[in-house]
Amino acid sequence: MDGTYEIKKYSADKIALLGLFAVALLIARLIVIWRSVIVLSGPITLSCADLSVSMPAGNGWRSEKQWRYQENGFTLSSVFDPGSGPIAQVSCRYLLAAAKTTPDTLFKQKASAVHGTIAKTEQIRTGTLTIDWVHIKEQETLFDMFFGTAQLPNNRQLDIEVHQTMGDTDLAEQVFKRIIEGLEFKNNHLLEAGSEIIAEIKSKGLDSFLEDQSQEVFFLIKNARGRTIGFMMNVLINSEPDAQLNIQAAGFFYIADQYARKRVTSFQSDNSFDNFVARSETSSLAGRSGAELILKKGVGLTVKRFTKPAEEKIYQLSPAAIPDVFDEQLFSQLLDRDHRKIIVDIIEANGTIMPVHICRIETEDIGVAGEQAAYVLKVELLDGQGFFEQVYFDDQKRIFKRVIWHGDKYILESATEEEVLRQFPKQANYILQKNKMLE
Repeated sequence: MDGTYEIKKYSADKIALLGLFAVALLIARLIVIWRSVIVLSGPITLSCADLSVSMPAGNGWRSEKQWRYQENGFTLSSVFDPGSGPIAQVSCRYLLAAAKTTPDTLFKQKASAVHGTIAKTEQIRTGTLTIDWVHIKEQETLFDMFFGTAQLPNNRQLDIEVHQTMGDTDLAEQVFKRIIEGLEFKNNHLLEAGSEIIAEIKSKGLDSFLEDQSQEVFFLIKNARGRTIGFMMNVLINSEPDAQLNIQAAGFFYIADQYARKRVTSFQSDNSFDNFVARSETSSLAGRSGAELILKKGVGLTVKRFTKPAEEKIYQLSPAAIPDVFDEQLFSQLLDRDHRKIIVDIIEANGTIMPVHICRIETEDIGVAGEQAAYVLKVELLDGQGFFEQVYFDDQKRIFKRVIWHGDKYILESATEEEVLRQFPKQANYILQKNKMLE
């Protein structure tokens, strides 16, 4: 019996040693691959920011080599996976409206999130950028993080993060610094031009764009086959010229597709939209969602989304930011100026901040619709989803048609209240009570 026990114990010890040896071989292999020559991709450009970053690629690194729009910013990433699962990752994040936070506070938040400690902080200058960075370690594991942040013009922010779980701190730092060395950044002139247009609208005041202190706009929505499938209504008034929030707006969007989508929005603002309160509710067969936006000068934009659990975030807007409810005022001001192209940040009703490229198109280049238009603008969302539209104006710079491409083609044609009521009598309650919506 004792002999049998000893044999079993000996066999178990051999198996354990073999297991340890196999693990050691695997770790050694991973380290060899990890320590292979780090090859960076060519510059991956974020066009709306005039920013280019080179990322690790090859030798176990996988990068999509494409910026992706995500949560009011753009993300670029690369993962080191030699075949046994990710053991290192690089991510770059370009924030459109970063909250005001000092680097030290940000570093502490990062360390707390990974239950690590700050080992070192430094600063690097590269070109026109100053990058504050931190090395964070988790003492009980092999985890390391290198995180850097740079403040950019127009309340933009660039964050760079490298983390690894192999215990090779030196190489992780090398990857981090090589990415920083390869950064290319130029001040975006189209965004500066957009900031100029927005500043001019603020200076003139929203009430200067309103005839008889009010504006009502109705559009019938048609599909690519020309069938009417919905409508859009926007109302804008200067309710009390001496009030703090004198500009009131209301909007209603309805489209009778398979989801029967509706969106109701209300908006109160001062004359320069430095302070405003906006609310929206969207409903369809797929569910319901809502949001509240509160902008206070000197505080920032607070976005509350009525989800489960509820979300609340604060953003610092760029000088080129404008709520989507004022897109006609934006177009009008652009047409009055010499700028052919601009980039602005459109604040959507649900709290999304979307960089948008707007340019003029020569009317003779776009067929019959162009022949009927005195001016045409192309509006392109820069989130990479392929959304763009052409906006057609008469000689009084009033919109009479909008053609949208977003997967399918949609045509918005200017209409009267009576035409909309005739087409959609079941939605009359919203249309006829537009003044109540303003309240």
